[in-house]
Amino acid sequence: MSENNESNEKTGQKQKMVLGVSIPVFIMGLVSFFTDVSSEMIQAILPLFIVSIGGTVLILGLISGVTTALSNIMKGLSGWLSDKINKRKPFVVAGYSISNLSKPFIGFSPSWQYILGLKATDRFGKGLRTSARDTLISYYAVERGKAFGIHRAMDTFGAVVGSLLASIFLLWAWAYSQIIFFSIFPGLFAIFFILIVKDVDPTKLDETKFKYYGVPKVDKIDRNFIKLIIILGVIEFASLDIAFLIIRSCDYVGSLLFIIPLLYLLSNVVYMLLSPITGTISDKIGRKSVIVVGLSVLLFSCILLAFSIEVSLFSLILIIIIYILYGFYLSSVDPISRAYIADLAGKNKRGRAYGYYYLSVGLISMVESLIFGLIYDLFSFSWAFIYISILLFFCIIVFIITDFSKIIQKKD
Repeated sequence: MSENNESNEKTGQKQKMVLGVSIPVFIMGLVSFFTDVSSEMIQAILPLFIVSIGGTVLILGLISGVTTALSNIMKGLSGWLSDKINKRKPFVVAGYSISNLSKPFIGFSPSWQYILGLKATDRFGKGLRTSARDTLISYYAVERGKAFGIHRAMDTFGAVVGSLLASIFLLWAWAYSQIIFFSIFPGLFAIFFILIVKDVDPTKLDETKFKYYGVPKVDKIDRNFIKLIIILGVIEFASLDIAFLIIRSCDYVGSLLFIIPLLYLLSNVVYMLLSPITGTISDKIGRKSVIVVGLSVLLFSCILLAFSIEVSLFSLILIIIIYILYGFYLSSVDPISRAYIADLAGKNKRGRAYGYYYLSVGLISMVESLIFGLIYDLFSFSWAFIYISILLFFCIIVFIITDFSKIIQKKD
């Protein structure tokens, strides 16, 4: 009798929800919130800071390409290793700690080379934690699309707060370096909260949890699954880095640079508000349709950015619309792709699946930012955005014609 009561009590605890998700997912959302307050306070001004100390768009592409590749390659390795040792929390704690304690010192960098080193350290931490964190979320989730949507919404709310703080500090005439170093404070809160989350052994998951969505049937990562991973990686290759959008925004706002963090805030607000909605919709109608719509919206935005424009009221309105569309794109692709991986991988190999996904993204996208920056510097912004638009068009076609029914044996 006592064993039954204990079991019921544990089950009841696991069913406690905050914002429609389990408590561990909510806590990991708080971790991402504070980390993004820290990160996006920096990201909203980092391209401007790099240019202010002598960097070019090609240098932006180099920093973005190298650090993104390092991050994603580390996601692949850490995802595989977390499955190998059947532990996720050590990777998550170490990753958040490395990132939040290194990136504030970017503000003291005298040249772009120092920024590259510190940004690489930050992205190393991100790569170390992400696959393991996403695996934990998928274990604690009841409805995966919703769980990832809520998590990304909280993450993005942090980005909203961070970019708002950056704009306020610019209005207060803070130097870029002061704003960047201030980011250490929310980062410390993130480290505190991640220590609260408990690790999960997938072999001991409460099976009553699966009554909501069924037991996963695809427990083997085969060649068809790898095919999907590569396709999702190619889609990431054709994405537009926010650093390039921030630099392009200068042509729309002129001398009103403090507006740029507010535009960045706007895209994050859209991302935050729509992520739970797109996640829930993808649970009902399927991931593929939502991703295709998001990629199509990004394609339209890149086409708009390829045209020259004079600074005016119209240019301000247009760049606002573009940032809104960018936020919609993020909400339709980012969390949905992560939920897609959980759909297709068995619970005992989910960390490895996320690892393969991020590894493919890192390898495929290693040169994309460099190519974009090179075209931007040597030719023009128009040719750079035309290049991205062509890539996006072909990626959308490939994604549409791919038959995922051979990979998804049964939707779980």
